[in-house]
Amino acid sequence: MKFKDIFLILIIATFSCNSFAQSYKIDVEISDLSETEIYLGYYYGNKTYVKDTISLNSKGKGSFVGDSLLEQGLYIVVMPSKSYFDVIVGDDQEFSLKTTSTDLITKLEIKGSTENQALKDFQDHMGAENKKSMHMQAQIKALSKDSDSLEIYQDQLKELSENMNTFWDKTIENNPNNVLGVLVKAMKSPIIPEYKVPENIVNKDSARWFHSYSYNRDHYFDFIDFSDKRFLRTPMFHNKVETFFSKVIIQDPDTINHYIDIIIEKCEQDDEMLEYWLRHFIVTYQQSNIMGMDKVFLHLAEKHILPRKIEWLTAETMDKIKTEASKLRFNQIGNTAQDLKMETIHKEYSRLNDITAKYTLVYFWEPNCGHCKKTTPKIFDIYNQFTRDEFEVFAVYTQTNKEEWTKYIFDKGYDKWINVWDQYNLTNFRYFYNINSTPTLYLLDENKKIVAKRISAETLKEILDIELGKTTVKEKIEKERN
Repeated sequence: MKFKDIFLILIIATFSCNSFAQSYKIDVEISDLSETEIYLGYYYGNKTYVKDTISLNSKGKGSFVGDSLLEQGLYIVVMPSKSYFDVIVGDDQEFSLKTTSTDLITKLEIKGSTENQALKDFQDHMGAENKKSMHMQAQIKALSKDSDSLEIYQDQLKELSENMNTFWDKTIENNPNNVLGVLVKAMKSPIIPEYKVPENIVNKDSARWFHSYSYNRDHYFDFIDFSDKRFLRTPMFHNKVETFFSKVIIQDPDTINHYIDIIIEKCEQDDEMLEYWLRHFIVTYQQSNIMGMDKVFLHLAEKHILPRKIEWLTAETMDKIKTEASKLRFNQIGNTAQDLKMETIHKEYSRLNDITAKYTLVYFWEPNCGHCKKTTPKIFDIYNQFTRDEFEVFAVYTQTNKEEWTKYIFDKGYDKWINVWDQYNLTNFRYFYNINSTPTLYLLDENKKIVAKRISAETLKEILDIELGKTTVKEKIEKERN
């Protein structure tokens, strides 16, 4: 054989091997189904998507086949009944699965994939251990506090928990670079060590709580690699991060911003991971109804979105984010409110900064607004419960029909508080206070710092009652309980 022929055969063989390695083939047999469609789905963040669809033949057999490798992660094989079982797609993407539609997990047989067999073994073991745990917890719940058996069951439950954690750690250790290891890491939480409170600490319960809180916060992501996009294709990862930001850390905008910065920095090594979490954070905090959380959106926009060249955001979307951020910049809680000098109902001028009350409500409203018609009388009632040294209202009419405005005020008796308008928008109040709808409420302290915004009349009353000494937080809680 000539050298050129040998060389040609080697090239063909190499090409064939490469092509073979760059494809997937998952054979599936559902023994009690035939002539029906099943689906190969995958997890992405907190959602699932369909990747492939096949029709089983008369013997319940079919194959998911593709000419390029699947993204590694946890997938699902979905039956017509919407029941499903999990499948790992890792380095080895050619294997077979056999089961029945009525007993997907127990009857599952795997060939050609040690990783999927390890997943099944892990699930079987954890299922058995969880049953033991639930049984022990039921026994403990049924026992009286002075029962001799209580301590025995509690010790057994603690030992079981320790064994389960050891099993998790061993699974991670035995699967350092594959999807199963990623999957188990995404589920794992830090084990908080016992804390011996120093004797000189008076409030020992608070000390223990702070130790648990800070340790959990600082070690929560010890097992997560934000540069590994395979985590995105597990059902636990998104929920783990979301739980951290909604339940683990203190719900304070500055605290949330600090940890968002940490997460984004961790994601910088992988474009897909970075895109996913930037999208998630910007949508979450742009839509948040919690007072003050727009500060998180502003932080995201100014530090992580606008300074970047982001290909997956259109120019129009970037402009919208820029515009919205600019409207939020001047009205954050803790900021000094923009001063407003406006014409009063008596054709004089009143200035917001000249008000000397301990608290001032800047109330943006209009007579024909349905919500305003319900809110304004409530605020007027609150207004009459306090002195002007305590509380004043700077009521800004947002429209231009003076006759309609003045008639409504005098008809309803709202002429006692400060009524102002800006017919030609010389103060640019809509921009500085981000007025897109009415009514909109801003509560300022005596230094004109914003202490609350976009609140209801009921929340306004609660804040004033507490801050002006009408009630205490403890009394408020006890009243609500009763």
